Amino acid sequence: MTSALTRRNCQGVTILELMVALLLGLFLTTTFLQLMVGTSRSTAFHEHLSLAQANGRHALLLMSRGMRLGGYRSPTNGATMQPFFQGSCGSSNPCTRDGGGTSSDQVAIQYEPVNGLDCAGNTVPANAITADVYYVAADASNNNINGLFCQGYDPVAGTSRGAAQLLVDGVERLQAVYGLEGATAGTVNRYVAANAVTNWNQVRAIRLGVLVNSGRSETAFDQKTRQFNLLESGNLSFIDSTARFVYTTAVKLNNAGL
Repeated sequence: MTSALTRRNCQGVTILELMVALLLGLFLTTTFLQLMVGTSRSTAFHEHLSLAQANGRHALLLMSRGMRLGGYRSPTNGATMQPFFQGSCGSSNPCTRDGGGTSSDQVAIQYEPVNGLDCAGNTVPANAITADVYYVAADASNNNINGLFCQGYDPVAGTSRGAAQLLVDGVERLQAVYGLEGATAGTVNRYVAANAVTNWNQVRAIRLGVLVNSGRSETAFDQKTRQFNLLESGNLSFIDSTARFVYTTAVKLNNAGL
């Protein structure tokens, strides 16, 4: 009796039992890996989403602040001026220009800085004015992903005061349309592109639109076709895994028409 029990207790597991154990282990491992991948993907998704949204809000905030300064001149230095610089800056003539179709526009806002600095942090001589030029370009330090840049120019000489400054990563497109004064003084009755403005002294407001992404080269979204139309500049179509968002705002030009 004792000998039979001992023999049975010494027997190993059967092949069927081993296969069941292996299958259970494989199932648990697969479930755990799927959970890890799903969690990582969800984290990346929300991180890219929050970065893109922050880039859009930040870009419009910075440009809106600049637009509100347009045309300002200290009362001791003369009257207010036309807010948008129409002279040449570098290879651009005029400096405030329509990029054409879905290409990015360029906006040059001129004013007398009260802090003595232009948008790139370069020194502006006392009592002088600056033309701060906002534009989109590839950022060589960030895998050539487009970003919003600003460079300060001397509007009298048409020369830059220093290197351009990257303001916001991930800004793919910039569009601007200009609000023209209607029959009632101070009111805007329509918005037009820069190349359709015949009298810049009639501009009373500006609408700005940006198409933004997270500013990162890696992606966290499914690849599919996405279309955008930024301030009615035309349809932009992308087939990739990059999430993009459109942000727009309208800014009243405080010093226009004074």
